[in-house]
Amino acid sequence: MDRNELPPANFTAIVNQHWTAVYKLVYHLTGNVHDSEDLTQETFLKALDRIETFQANTNMRAWLLRIASNAFFDLRRKRQRSSPQPLPDDVAVMVKPVEHGLEIGEQSELLKAALTELTELTRMVFHLRAQEDLSFREIAEIVGTSEEAARWHMHQARSKLMSRMAQKKE
Repeated sequence: MDRNELPPANFTAIVNQHWTAVYKLVYHLTGNVHDSEDLTQETFLKALDRIETFQANTNMRAWLLRIASNAFFDLRRKRQRSSPQPLPDDVAVMVKPVEHGLEIGEQSELLKAALTELTELTRMVFHLRAQEDLSFREIAEIVGTSEEAARWHMHQARSKLMSRMAQKKE
């Protein structure tokens, strides 16, 4: 499919349908609203430029998330920054605008802190599986690894997060 053949309304529908998923992924990776907005916009601009490479009858969201993750890695390499920034306090409000009790708030803070201790790749696999509900095959394609490696990273994330959460309760 050529970019010139795609009616603007169709691409607008793609953006509207997938904007939140792309934004949540890059925000989860950067922990920074400004970078997340820039990377989300960059993702859709790249997608529009490369729309002819999208294979019909495949997962559009997975294709866009791969473009987004590549944009993030490009930014990271450009800045030569290896440590993620902690998530701001208002991230829970942005993702789920639901009132939580004090205990839920404390658990949320513990989880955010524990997530920052994971490697970027493990954190990305965890997000794609837990938040985007993608298959391990789709995750492997997005992060550029095997299904087995994606499963291993998910196992590592679960183990480390559960261990960290259990330590804090004691």
